[in-house]
Amino acid sequence: MTETKLDEIKRAIDNGADEVDVVWNVSSFKTGIPWTKIDIAKCAKLTHDHQKLLKVIIETAYLSETEIETACKICADAGADFIKTSTGFASVGATVEHIKLMKNVLPKGIGIKASGGIKTATQAIQLIEAGAHRIVLHLE
Repeated sequence: MTETKLDEIKRAIDNGADEVDVVWNVSSFKTGIPWTKIDIAKCAKLTHDHQKLLKVIIETAYLSETEIETACKICADAGADFIKTSTGFASVGATVEHIKLMKNVLPKGIGIKASGGIKTATQAIQLIEAGAHRIVLHLE
C-alpha cells in the first residue's frame, strides 16, 4: 500500500537515509491501473520534500521491452530520480539490452541503476558503457 511505503520512507529519512529505494507495483502496472504513477508520485513528493533521492525498482525481468519503456516514462513523469532494474530476487537482473533501452527512453537527468546478477567487473563495465550511472555488484 502507498501509505505503508510513505511510512517506511519517512522512517528511513528520519534514520538518516539520503536515498530511498522503492519497488513499484508491478501488478498494478500489468493490469493497467493508473495507481502505479500516483503511488510513485506520492513517494517522490515525500522524498523530495526532504531533499532526498528516490530510486524506483521496476523489475525488468518481468517486463517486455515495451513495458520497460512505458515503466521508465511513468517513473520519470512521477518524479523518480533513478530507475533501477531489479531487486536482485528476480530470475534475471540487469542486462545490457535493458540498460540501453532505458537510456533511450529516459530524459536526461534521470539516472539508471543496474542491479541484479552483476558478478564481474566485465559485466559492470558493459552496463556502464550501455548507460548505467550506478551499479550494484553481487560478489560471492
